[in-house]
Amino acid sequence: MQVQQMTVMPSLRLSWQEARDIASFLMTQRRPGVSYPPAPFMDDPKLKARGAQLIRRYGCAGCHEISGFEEEPKIGTELTREGSKPIEQLDFGLLAREAKRQGWYNHKGFIENKLRSPDIYDRGKLKAPEDRLRMPNPNLTEEEIRALTTFLIGSVNATLPPSYYYTPDDQRKDIQEGWWIIKKYNCMGCHTIMPGQRSVLSTLPRYQDPDWKDQLPPSLIGEGARVRPDWLARFLENPALSETNLERNGVREYLKVRMPTFYFSPNEIRILVRFFEALSAQAQPYIEPKLEPITEMERALARQLFTSPAAPCLRCHMTGDPAHDQKATAPNFLIARERLKPGWTARWMIDPQAISPGTAMPSGLFRREGDRWVFAGPLPEAFKTYPGDHVDLLVRYMFQLTAEEQRRLLAGTRAALRARPPDMRVAAERPRGRRGGT
Repeated sequence: MQVQQMTVMPSLRLSWQEARDIASFLMTQRRPGVSYPPAPFMDDPKLKARGAQLIRRYGCAGCHEISGFEEEPKIGTELTREGSKPIEQLDFGLLAREAKRQGWYNHKGFIENKLRSPDIYDRGKLKAPEDRLRMPNPNLTEEEIRALTTFLIGSVNATLPPSYYYTPDDQRKDIQEGWWIIKKYNCMGCHTIMPGQRSVLSTLPRYQDPDWKDQLPPSLIGEGARVRPDWLARFLENPALSETNLERNGVREYLKVRMPTFYFSPNEIRILVRFFEALSAQAQPYIEPKLEPITEMERALARQLFTSPAAPCLRCHMTGDPAHDQKATAPNFLIARERLKPGWTARWMIDPQAISPGTAMPSGLFRREGDRWVFAGPLPEAFKTYPGDHVDLLVRYMFQLTAEEQRRLLAGTRAALRARPPDMRVAAERPRGRRGGT
């Protein structure tokens, strides 16, 4: 079974024009005045055997995939228990006496000097080129040398009972395994995964412009509580959520930056889904709650509230209408049913700032009244006699929304906006400063 893919570079799902633009830009990054002499030897077939010999000697297949070298063994020394190796097995070469005299004849001294200058223990020796030490110089900083030395000295034979090792078998194991995938594919380059962590993308100059804040990819804090695991698995496999229109974002089509298609293996997708669920302390497996069908009377009430000037939901959310979606800063409600969890959606409506501080989605839209939540703004007349929970009604309405119903909502929202005084109309049409929605 395939556990991990070797290729980390994702597909950016570029159009031909985008690929040409990137290639043209990269060609401008050449250093001026650089020229290379002719290399006719590159066409000499006799060098193939010599090249294969050098690949084996220097262990190139240890890091690189090279056809014909898939089974090539590693050339380096086993380091799993390097800290337990007897000092006599460490080859100080001709420097053993000097090391004893200067006080670094120990594991720490051997490793530090090896990392600082890998060929140091060949000094003073007459060796044929093929017999010399082969470790390349990684040009480590002193801090990196100190960190690696500490790690290798600590790599010793186990003397503790197995129960002392951290080997969780609950959700902590899912988190532990998931972090390897997160790090491997650099998910934190674009997304916030943990509180207090900033994505690399958010530090770029363009995103310091207030007009571009809405263009940042979404935070993934609480992602496991927000989305259904089956939907998340499909999204990770195909972020476009389309087999034909691959150049779009499957959820937030208004974003200029595009979620790449990573070549996750099925096992990596499973690990990532369980990782996000574990971070949000979600019960596994996910059992979808049963939502009560919405009646025609309830549909009419919810429609009134959705188009109310006090809660203009479609002002920020996408609808599929190109003119409207140019200013959208939140996903389309039509994908809520297959994407979101009803319980999270209800909590989001009640207090979105508690879930995502700084979101454009306002808190305080609902107030507690006995054992139910009711809309805190001006209520349509028909709503005043409705005995049910307003949040529950809107969640059920959203999760049973159809394209036809959404078009009706959009028309109603535009009509309500036109009915407002001109000064209020301009304020309502002004774009928000931060992204919002679910």
